[in-house]
Amino acid sequence: MIFLKSVFQKYTSAPIHFNGFISNQKLKLFSLAILFLGFASCNPIALVNPETYGEKWDNTYLWFKPRDMTTIYISDSGDPETAEPIPNDSEFLIEWDKKGEVYTLKITSYYQDIDFAWFTGYDADNASEEIPWIHNGNTFELQSAKLLPMENEAYQISISDDLEN
Repeated sequence: MIFLKSVFQKYTSAPIHFNGFISNQKLKLFSLAILFLGFASCNPIALVNPETYGEKWDNTYLWFKPRDMTTIYISDSGDPETAEPIPNDSEFLIEWDKKGEVYTLKITSYYQDIDFAWFTGYDADNASEEIPWIHNGNTFELQSAKLLPMENEAYQISISDDLEN
């Protein structure tokens, strides 16, 4: 700015009518409140159209108890209260084996395609870590030492079928 001082005399200083504008405490609070309300009003769920979501994915939720693999529980919602007991190896076959720290989980669907699966017992290092499933047709298999404790004495597996493929 000093270099241009001799060229543009009238532009060598900042406008004085904005002095104190940003330092005004009430304006800072008002701006922060408007910014907060703007972010709070965003509803990320609204970005997914709930009327067409069911046309994209068919989700099924399964619960199993490793101590009793004769019965599994199935629901169309993630609520375990709505889960119905079915025999293991009727619609789905869930196989569980644990030796020491390493467990093997295998899920097979007889009537529904599986494009994506999630296991609540997998102890991911971070939120973006994917479960290292081995996918073969309608069978997903996982072998890992990363295991979380059971919730309500059961583990949940959610499976999804992409209806558009």
